[in-house]
Amino acid sequence: MAEMKENAVEILTPAQMGQADRLTIESGVDGYQLMESAGQAVATAAIDLLERKTGSGASGMVCILCGPGNNGGDGFVAAQLLEEEGWSVIIGCAVDVEDLKGDAQRAAEEWGDEVYGLSASLWDDSDIIIDALFGAGLDRPITGELADLIDAINESGLPVLSVDLPSGVEGASGLIGGAAVRADQTVTFFRKKPAHVLYPGKALCGRLLVADIGIEDTVLEETGCCAFENAPTLWLGNWPEALKPLEVIQAERLADHKFHRGHCVVLSGDALHSGAARLAARAALRAGAGLVTLAPPADSALAVAAQVTSIMVEPLKDAESLTDIFARRDCDVLVAGPALGVAEAQHVLIRNVLGLDMGVVLDADAITCFADGVASGDFSFEMMKDSPAARSGRLVLTPHEGEFARLFPDLSYRMREEKRLSKLDCALAAAQMCGAVIILKGADTVVASPDGYGVIHSQGVPYLATAGSGDVLAGIVGGLMAQGTPTLDSACAGVWLHSQAGLMLGPGLISEDIIEVLPKVYEALFEDYDANGGDGPDLDAYNGDDDEDDDD
Repeated sequence: MAEMKENAVEILTPAQMGQADRLTIESGVDGYQLMESAGQAVATAAIDLLERKTGSGASGMVCILCGPGNNGGDGFVAAQLLEEEGWSVIIGCAVDVEDLKGDAQRAAEEWGDEVYGLSASLWDDSDIIIDALFGAGLDRPITGELADLIDAINESGLPVLSVDLPSGVEGASGLIGGAAVRADQTVTFFRKKPAHVLYPGKALCGRLLVADIGIEDTVLEETGCCAFENAPTLWLGNWPEALKPLEVIQAERLADHKFHRGHCVVLSGDALHSGAARLAARAALRAGAGLVTLAPPADSALAVAAQVTSIMVEPLKDAESLTDIFARRDCDVLVAGPALGVAEAQHVLIRNVLGLDMGVVLDADAITCFADGVASGDFSFEMMKDSPAARSGRLVLTPHEGEFARLFPDLSYRMREEKRLSKLDCALAAAQMCGAVIILKGADTVVASPDGYGVIHSQGVPYLATAGSGDVLAGIVGGLMAQGTPTLDSACAGVWLHSQAGLMLGPGLISEDIIEVLPKVYEALFEDYDANGGDGPDLDAYNGDDDEDDDD
């Protein structure tokens, strides 16, 4: 049985995967050996899928649809192995067998049985369809007769296993230009590709398996990767001491007091619009910040103060008084944007925020203010890149798709469709434009840094689609940054914590619940500490989660 990897967080483009194949072959591994291993993984996945669908381990009849390349070769190898296991197999191929090349042709020759042309009638008596037509390297829409065939696959009602990626999904972007297979299960090899973790492609993959086919991890030193999948292995090394179990806190940090844990300030809207800022402030406190202050307009301070207890309140007379507040309060991070407002006064306020020498998290209305300023010529991306926060690597923007489109119209979702760019590509471009870490929220949240480092959080949670959820995320990130956690780690950990809280709470959650369940999320993160003999949590449990997604 092929080994399935669960803890590999690197994500490779199709080109990088091709390079990994080539390097492996150059190292002395026969290319056909890789294809045999891939075919074994496909056969194993097919047996698993049919058993899960029927509840029986009995062999069945399988229809395997093979394409013109190595994906098709994997299908031919799987056919031979399944037949040896007692399955009945029927194969359809997109080209004549004589037109196949290299290892794919060898696999077809070793199959040696009847091969038919592609037709929807092939699976009339089948229990399962294996889609081995096109893999992650596809970069064009599927149209015409092949599109009709794919539509028939999707309407067949049969379980569908896709090899590498559902045919019709572009591996580098996750975009779909024409018809695409909707798989119940997908088996890919060595590492995930962008389309496995980015929508809309991810939604078509079904349950995703990553098979070890004999490519050594050392090839990554030469291929690199385009991004990482968000998991504690990326950032737990910089986890704040205040959020660790007592038995693992560094001895010298046991005497820490609140001033050691940082101070986060959250700008608030007026008395009728302070709820979002209060959510962010309480989230920052739950994220471990030692001190949190709300800064509402002076005429709303009493109304805001009546709604909080452990959070301090500092009236903000005007934009110019920001500097005075921070000089007196010795602050580390400012969160600006939740229900702040988008009038001229807020535009001035955001300009002053960008002049402060501290960590800054811009969310919601702050992003809209800046976008309006860029459109009018009052603000510029150079101004943001030149801010003290950006120059020190402590600037974070947390847009959802709508806010992102206002600030970066050339990188918006519509333009991505037109230019065939991935969400990852666009987030990285935006981060470089403004000099900030970008958290582009959604079911497939992307965290991108100006230095080209990308992280994709593939475990979205639909329950987080509720008012105030994004404000809580901004507060969590600000609270982590206040404690000195590196900016990118704060962003990635914040997204992960937010998602885990949503999973823990389930249907019916409201944004206040996310904040209050965070201590349980911290506990769960480290609950295996004792079981691992003091070596820390079992991180494999948190890597490569393949359940269905969504996010705020």
